[in-house]
Order: sequence, then structure tokens, then C-alpha cells
Amino acid sequence: MTLPPVARAILREPLTQFLLIGLALFVVASVARDLRRPVVRIDEAELQQLVAYWEAQAQRPPTPDELRAMLRERIDEELLSREAVRLGLDREDLIIRRRLAQKMAFASEDLERVPEPTEADLRTWYEAHPKDYVAPATVTFRHIFFSGDAEGSEAQARAALSLPRPAEAGQTFVLPLSYSGAAVRDIERDYGPAFSRQVETAPEGKWIGPVKSAYGWHILRVERRALAETLPFESVRSDLADAWKADRRTQANQAFIRKLRARYRVEVAGMATPPAT
Repeated sequence: MTLPPVARAILREPLTQFLLIGLALFVVASVARDLRRPVVRIDEAELQQLVAYWEAQAQRPPTPDELRAMLRERIDEELLSREAVRLGLDREDLIIRRRLAQKMAFASEDLERVPEPTEADLRTWYEAHPKDYVAPATVTFRHIFFSGDAEGSEAQARAALSLPRPAEAGQTFVLPLSYSGAAVRDIERDYGPAFSRQVETAPEGKWIGPVKSAYGWHILRVERRALAETLPFESVRSDLADAWKADRRTQANQAFIRKLRARYRVEVAGMATPPAT
């Protein structure tokens, strides 16, 4: 195509040539800058994870608009996070440092796969930790409560022992008035050691008291007790496997930390030998 004389004259002007060269350089620089831009990529697995989280909370699939909103939020989160790291906002932040340490600890667990324990492993663990597999001592009893705020409540409790039906005396109480097969350690937790000792030592089938607790005064009657006993191996097999694997996982994590310590030199102001080494 032949350009008109006026167009040819304009193109021969130095200013026009300068502007065209500048425009070409601008286009090339824009393309190069666009190619250098970091990429935020939401892959199929992450997209499915976002949808799964939504469905777990909403109990239905997201609509197209809701999915677009989720994606915008996820992309904005990634952009803000990357920009914060670029500006160094993640440095010297205790919470972020702890979070990263936790993620690294979790990641290290995935690197070291814990095998399933053998029968011999479980037997060895069971024999080495007998106290972990013991059914606690239990007690079945009833008690009558007399408020510690009421004047003469201790005397009322003592007087109730002489009644033909002591169970008809007493007051309402926030905790149960009868227990069946309750762990002695739980009774101590709820009522205190003095009350628990009386439950452990009182003769069976007889009302005794008054017994003091943090709530007030009581009279109580123990029906039966069961001593602590070691649980059979077969009944705790799954617990043994969980404990064995947790121990192996802890050992693997400790070995991973030791390797990390060997890769770094730790210095603590004022300490010749830092605790991490």
C-alpha cells in the first residue's frame, strides 16, 4: 500500500520517529513486565477443597456467584499474604513464627511414616506401661446433703443418722445424690480429699457422718466398691496401638529436630552454651 505524500512526510519527521520508537519500547516493556509478574494459581485440588469447606458448613453446593465470591476472597488473601512477606511483615512476629513452627512440625510428621506395630510391639508396650492400662477403683454410694451456709447443718447431719430413714432428710444438691460405679479419683476431684477418704474407708451398707466437703456437710452410705485392676490386653489393643505410634512419632520428631540443630549454629546473648545445642 502506498502512503499519501503527507503521511510519508510526517513519518520522515524526527519527532514522529521518536514517538514511534518510544511507543514500541513501551509495548515491549509492558509485555516483559507482565511476563515477570508472579503467578497466583488456584489449582483443581484447592478449588475442590474450597467447595468441600463450603458444603460442610452450608450443607449444599455453592451457587456460581458464591463460588466466584469464595475465589475472590481466596485470591485476595493470597495477594495480601504475599505482599506482607515481600514487605517483611512476617519477620519478628511471635505468633507467625509459632504458626510456621507448628506447620513445619506437622509437615515433618508426614515425612516420617510410622509403621503399624506388630503383636510383639504391642505386648512389649503393654508390659512396659502397666499403670496406663488400669481400671480405676470405683464406688457405689448415696449421700445426703446439708448446706454449709445453714446454721447448725453439722448437727442436722448428725441427727439424721438416728432417723429410721436418713435418706428422707437433707436438702437439694447441685451434684448427684447417688453414684453407681464412680471412679474414686472423680469423687476426690468433685468433693475434695477428705470426703473421698471417707468414701474409700466407710463400712459398706451403713450410714456414716457427718462428712465435710467444700459444699457443706453430708452423711453417706457406701453400697459396694471395686478395686483398681489391670485391664486385659485384648480390651486395650487399639489404645496400645495408638500409644505406640504416638511414641514413634515423637521419636521421629525429636530426631528431625536434632538434624535441624546440626544444620544451624545457635547463639544466645550471655550464654556460652545455648540450650538448643
